[in-house]
Amino acid sequence: MHYALVRNDSVSASLEFKLAPDLARAFGKEGIAAVEHADGKLIRAAIEGQDVGSDIAAAQKRGSDAQADLNQIEAKLAKGGLGDRERAELNQQAGALRAKVAAERDAQTTGAVRLASTPMTFTYAGGGSFVWGDNPFAGVAQASWSSLRTMVALVVFIVGIGAPWLALLIALLVLWRVLPIPRLRRFLLRKTEDE
Repeated sequence: MHYALVRNDSVSASLEFKLAPDLARAFGKEGIAAVEHADGKLIRAAIEGQDVGSDIAAAQKRGSDAQADLNQIEAKLAKGGLGDRERAELNQQAGALRAKVAAERDAQTTGAVRLASTPMTFTYAGGGSFVWGDNPFAGVAQASWSSLRTMVALVVFIVGIGAPWLALLIALLVLWRVLPIPRLRRFLLRKTEDE
C-alpha cells in the first residue's frame, strides 16, 4: 500500500493485492466501484497474470530427468565392483543430481503458489476540498486562490531578480554624483560630445 497527501485536499495512493484467479475480476470491479463511490478518480487498475503453468511443467520435466539419472547412478553404486575413484565420482554426481531434484521441487512449489494467486494493483487519486465540501463555487474559489498565489510568487520572483541590479545602478549613480572627480567627469563628458 502507498498513500500520499498531494495537497491539503488531494490524495494519491496505490494498493496491491494477491487474489485467487477466479476472484480477481469481480474484486477488481468492486474495488473500482468503491473508489468512484468515494469521489475518487481511478487512474489505473491492472490485473497481471503470468504463464506459471509452463514453468511448472518445465520444472517437473527437469526434475524427472534428474531423478532418472540419479536412479541409474544409484543402481551402479548398489551393484558394487567399482574402483574407489569411480565410486567417488559417481557419489559426487549423485549428490549434484539430488540437489538438482530438490531445486526443481522447490521451483514447482513456488510456481504452484504463484499459480494460486493473481497480483492486482489499484492506483487511484482523490480530490475535493474539505473546507468547501460540495459547494459548487469551491472549484472557482480554489482556482482563484491558486492564481493569486501564483501571481504573488511571480512578483516576488521578479523583485528578487531585479532588486540587486537596481541597487547596483543606484549605487553607481550616487557615486557618479558624489565623488569629487571633476576632471574625470569633464574628460568623459568631452569625449562623448566629441563623438
